[in-house]
Amino acid sequence: MRRNYFVESLPAQSLFGRVTVWLITKLLRLVFHYVCAGKGSVLEYIYKMSNLEDNDSEDIDISGDEADEVDGYTSSDETEGESEYEDSGEDTNDETEPEPEPDFEMPWTQNGIPRPAFPFTSNSGVQVPAKSNPLDIFEIFFDESLINLIVEETNRFAIQYIIKNGENIRPHSRVRQWKETNTNEIRTLIGLLILQGLCPKPEYKMYFSRRESIETPFFSKIISEKRFHLLLKFLHFVDNSTINANTKNRKLAKVLPLLNLLREKFMTSYVPERDIAIDESLIGWKGRLGWKQYIPSKRKRFGIKLFALCETSGYMYNFIIYTGADTIYEAQHSQEPVTSRIVLSLVDSLLDKGYRLFLDNYYTSVDLVHKLVKRRTDCVGTIRANRKGIPKDLQVKLSKGQSVARYNRKIMIQKWHDKKDVLMITTLHDKTMEKVLTKKGEIEKPTCVLEYNKKMGGVDLADNYLHYYGTARSRVKKYYMKMFWHFLSVTTLNSFHIYKRNGGRLKRINFLLELGEQIVRKYSSQITFGTRRSRAPMPSRFIERHFPSVIPPTTKQKPTKRCAICAEKKIRKESRYWCQKCHTGLCPAPCFEIFHTK
Repeated sequence: MRRNYFVESLPAQSLFGRVTVWLITKLLRLVFHYVCAGKGSVLEYIYKMSNLEDNDSEDIDISGDEADEVDGYTSSDETEGESEYEDSGEDTNDETEPEPEPDFEMPWTQNGIPRPAFPFTSNSGVQVPAKSNPLDIFEIFFDESLINLIVEETNRFAIQYIIKNGENIRPHSRVRQWKETNTNEIRTLIGLLILQGLCPKPEYKMYFSRRESIETPFFSKIISEKRFHLLLKFLHFVDNSTINANTKNRKLAKVLPLLNLLREKFMTSYVPERDIAIDESLIGWKGRLGWKQYIPSKRKRFGIKLFALCETSGYMYNFIIYTGADTIYEAQHSQEPVTSRIVLSLVDSLLDKGYRLFLDNYYTSVDLVHKLVKRRTDCVGTIRANRKGIPKDLQVKLSKGQSVARYNRKIMIQKWHDKKDVLMITTLHDKTMEKVLTKKGEIEKPTCVLEYNKKMGGVDLADNYLHYYGTARSRVKKYYMKMFWHFLSVTTLNSFHIYKRNGGRLKRINFLLELGEQIVRKYSSQITFGTRRSRAPMPSRFIERHFPSVIPPTTKQKPTKRCAICAEKKIRKESRYWCQKCHTGLCPAPCFEIFHTK
């Protein structure tokens, strides 16, 4: 307990003197702390404190207990100076700003004011004409402009490759058989890739194998194996001659035009519902890459990291590919800290509309939540204990099940101890607890924790969808091709979400099957080259029903025919039996069976 020994040393009978000295000492100490902390004008602060003491003068007690209570409060600023009074005279009646910016100068309090969510004003839902056909929905994203880009750059790259390596190409190489592709063939290729995701095989050539145990004749009927591999070899999305040392974000230059087109389609075709989440995702990649990331909590662990904004349903609305220092963000947020830059860039088009954003502790900070509140966006997330602006009195040690909370206008930070300390920051909830039933019995959890667990999984849900029936191949030599496979799968997933919103009833696997078949059925019939000749049709005697019967009478009472099997063996043998469908004379046994099976 801190005591004022100078005040206690005065004579007991000089009460007026004791009170005067105590007030002067307290005021000087406050001014000293304020100047050391760099808070601004001393005169302004003295005026502020004098008004505060006038309002609270009737509660002043010169006992040591009162001094302890005042001195025990800490502000949200992480400097050495401590604010020793709560600013109860702060003006909160500004009607022009319903939710004013939380103030670092304003102390955190134990009790908060009512904090309703911002009204939701976004025109959420499908933003394109309602369509129930899987192909029509998919072509919203892979439209004519995107397909034309792929066709143009694929043909350009094939010519550049042949010119550059002409002398080194072997005489019988399939590259010498290259013919320019067209939109129908590229669409058919995409349809086949979608169907291959439903029946994965270790190697592409197995889809064209004639081995009975693994044969899938559908693919070889549509396109030849050589043509399929040629298209994959030359598939391209940018003119290589335009890439040089000065190219912005050179790491993504090979695929950036495609990504920009897809991102634009994702954002304009569908607007998310109120609850959205931002989290990390991985495009699996174990090859050599300077900006490859390792995230042990993800399913694939190694790969190309991207930051994704998803609806709770798993619809991917926006994304940023992480490439280290070259990562592209929105220009207007370039001065923000990196984590705030990520969040504000992803959510930029959804600000000022009353969205509820869920984040994990990698992104959250008190300053970021301040900025989101100013843009009428609510936020819920975990937060790290060492973030700037967190009140120091939340460092108190708690027993299991206990919680403590502090408020600053619309923001609440709550600490709850379960197996370990959990620190939450929210603009929606108060410190209420709810009872939930677990394996160990009934326990109490903060309301904000329960809602966070319920709404945070949008990105992980999308990753789980993409793990099954995805088009991405495990063995790809070029990282930008791996990114193309991944975002082709993301496009089919987003198409499926729009299909369900339009009332579709198919499950995802059936949706993909229908989509792949519709693409191939519509566009493969117009391909004029590169298809494999179908095999000769099987003789009807091997696939139809045939039975031996007695040759009907003609001019002869008991006509006969030479047995076809015996004749092959140069044995002349007449038989009274034949196959009525084949009109071939055969011995009943064993020649009839041999003729129809071998």
